[in-house]
Amino acid sequence: MKKRAFIVLLIILVLLLTYFIGTGFMKNTSAYINDFSVSEDGSEITMNIGVSSSMGYIREVSIYQQEGGKLYIDCYSAFGGLNGSIGAKSVFTLPLDKDTTIIAIYRNTNCYEEILKKDDNDVWHRVTQE
Repeated sequence: MKKRAFIVLLIILVLLLTYFIGTGFMKNTSAYINDFSVSEDGSEITMNIGVSSSMGYIREVSIYQQEGGKLYIDCYSAFGGLNGSIGAKSVFTLPLDKDTTIIAIYRNTNCYEEILKKDDNDVWHRVTQE
């Protein structure tokens, strides 16, 4: 009987750990850029990123792809479950290629939304959604 209880507790523990740790490897589809600034030489961008849904925090921002003048970024949820805040941050700095003119953020499988665009005067602006 003790062996069965131990196995059940072990299974429950593994499921809980998977839940609390596994959520930190999920891409967050509701991330948005609250504020941003570009370095004087244009080699990096610093973004303040938040979550528009009622739950969740951002742990990491990574570059999915940067070529052809477009920078695609992925935002990963924090550890600790759906509303976990373990490892959460809000300010992230990413390098920019000189030819980058558009920054897009992950929304769904193979779908990125353009959120920032550089104009002809090398000034970055938010892209307005119509």
